[in-house]
Amino acid sequence: MNDDRSVERAARSWIETGPTQAPDRVVERALLTIETTRQERDLGIPWRFPIMTTPARVAAAAVTIVLLVGGAFALTGRLGQGAGGLPASTSPSPIASGSPSLVPSASASLTAEVGPLPARETVLPAGTYVAAPFVAGRPAGCMDPPQPGCSESMDDSIRATFTVPAGWGAINGTGVWLSAEKASAPNGASMGFGRGSWLHSDPCLTEERIAANGARPDVPVGPTANDFAQAIADHPLFEATDPVAVTLGGYSGMYVDLQLPSDLAGCKYYFPWEPGIYAQGPSHRWHLWILDVDAVRVVVQTTDYAGTSAEHRAQLTAMIESIQIEP
Repeated sequence: MNDDRSVERAARSWIETGPTQAPDRVVERALLTIETTRQERDLGIPWRFPIMTTPARVAAAAVTIVLLVGGAFALTGRLGQGAGGLPASTSPSPIASGSPSLVPSASASLTAEVGPLPARETVLPAGTYVAAPFVAGRPAGCMDPPQPGCSESMDDSIRATFTVPAGWGAINGTGVWLSAEKASAPNGASMGFGRGSWLHSDPCLTEERIAANGARPDVPVGPTANDFAQAIADHPLFEATDPVAVTLGGYSGMYVDLQLPSDLAGCKYYFPWEPGIYAQGPSHRWHLWILDVDAVRVVVQTTDYAGTSAEHRAQLTAMIESIQIEP
């Protein structure tokens, strides 16, 4: 890991000595090209480390970005970003901040003036963004090899448009978190998109289990929204609410709240399922809108803590209300 990071720092330093004013779309195209190169699956650590960390991939990133930047300085302009937000709902969920019956208002319809959600971690200006969370190779995509019910060819085209207030940042093209607090305890918050997947019978992944067999998820889960919601509710180690029917972004599905443990001692990572995120701190609260989008399962997930401010929880609700999904 230290060698990888040394090479990455060197590559970034080399890039930064060159031109720095290329249009954003050029850099995004380069990053997306690099990111969508299919890889063998290692233990996923989304929202903490980039997917591609080997020296060869860092060098490829440097060369690709420099070549694209060099050929792009005759171009001008950038994608516009709409500003604004939506009023937040005050209806609490069984555990915390979301409402299990959210239906986007008319003002949340798709607009022509949007920007792509960056494929790298970065602070975002307030505006409207389009996420493509299921492009092959991203943390929200299928495992390699895919689990039954998860096919990259089925869901690469899915796009989610939503409005982001000031003070939030992008995460690997798959969601947003608070720029300062991120999703960390005791007061962070986040919103992201996933596929749902098989569950871990024991979500507490220790160093020994990971070293012994990679600690892959071992509880089979069917491909539908109801399959995933019910599997979470039935898991003997999860503190979860009963699934309830929900409509979000123009699609129907199920809503579940999940309270993660307050004691994570001994766990290198606490992964309820993979691919997906792990607990970002003790007593992490997860709110899940599990949707069937033209026979493809899409999980919209917000996270917070008891210490997350009312303002930030309201912003999460507003972002959820603004979501529109295109299959």
